[in-house]
Amino acid sequence: MSPLLQTLVVAAIVLACTVSLLRRFLPRLSWQSQARLSYFLEREGRPAWLRRLGLALRPPMAASASACGTSGCNACNGCK
Repeated sequence: MSPLLQTLVVAAIVLACTVSLLRRFLPRLSWQSQARLSYFLEREGRPAWLRRLGLALRPPMAASASACGTSGCNACNGCK
């Protein structure tokens, strides 16, 4: 396996772990970042495939009780 491919695989794993940690410990920041990226991709004048990608990335408008675990959003107050 080439060193470039190994570096790309490791970078993808680190990025996935970072996103997972952000979603776990900073849910509000994660939601806001995802919404900003979604709205940025959905702007007028963008190609249709980018607008579809933005629509697919759009976060849910309200957090469900299961999104923050079994105790709901009152446990960490990260959603408020």
